[in-house]
Amino acid sequence: MSNVILAILTHTESAPAVLAAATRLGTLVGGARFEVLVMRVPPVSTILVTEEVLTKEQEQKIRSHEAERAAVLHRSFDAWAAKQTGEDGPRWIDKEGLTETLVKEWGGRADYIVVGQPLDHGARAEHEALHAALFASERPVLMVPPQANAEFGKTVAVAWRDDKFTLHAVMSVLHCIPRTADIHVLMGRRDDAPVPQIPAVLAEHGVTVTGHELPVGKDVFGALLLAKAHELNADMLVMGAFVHSAWHNMMFGGVTKYMLAHADIPVLMRH
Repeated sequence: MSNVILAILTHTESAPAVLAAATRLGTLVGGARFEVLVMRVPPVSTILVTEEVLTKEQEQKIRSHEAERAAVLHRSFDAWAAKQTGEDGPRWIDKEGLTETLVKEWGGRADYIVVGQPLDHGARAEHEALHAALFASERPVLMVPPQANAEFGKTVAVAWRDDKFTLHAVMSVLHCIPRTADIHVLMGRRDDAPVPQIPAVLAEHGVTVTGHELPVGKDVFGALLLAKAHELNADMLVMGAFVHSAWHNMMFGGVTKYMLAHADIPVLMRH
């Protein structure tokens, strides 16, 4: 039984990196069936609460724009799909609907979801897709920066925090990290806290790792994590994804939010 990897395309600039990362992830998990989702914005969802009606002209303009965007992304898909091998070719899924609904439906059926890092000028679609993938699908999500190395998975940094979110992320990545990978566990420690220990789950799965302590409280912790990953030449970061509370349901936790803005290597997260 093969894994299913769902790649979500939202923007033409991020599409090549997302598709390349899906290919690499498929190799790491030992083979996968690919599904590629493009979501068209429903015209009615663009209407502000102060507007009473959606005119036919507005609706047609929005649908034309979305059709053009989907067509450009489809060309990227076709070029990528032609290079794929295997009995089951990649599946193209083009749907109109609300992002959270579609990602929950299609992402919930997948083993992994791959999505692009939000870009400044295309932030809304990619932020919504990433947020829905992390917090609605309950699946591991690989966020891919546009400039990411397509051969990730050789040196992996794990941002360890002793909670279920990080454990979920680590359990997901154990199935795709090669035994030959160089794995580093980055553990935060406050001045008065006990010395952190290598997570037992890694030893129980026969994974050899190197542990590293990082000081908590003096600097932006997300920046420390990313700097340490660079120092170790890591090509992939694994971490849990967090929200602080129901009142901040649309806001990512501090480290997660930092990685969304600054990560330049693929980040595998799971809520």
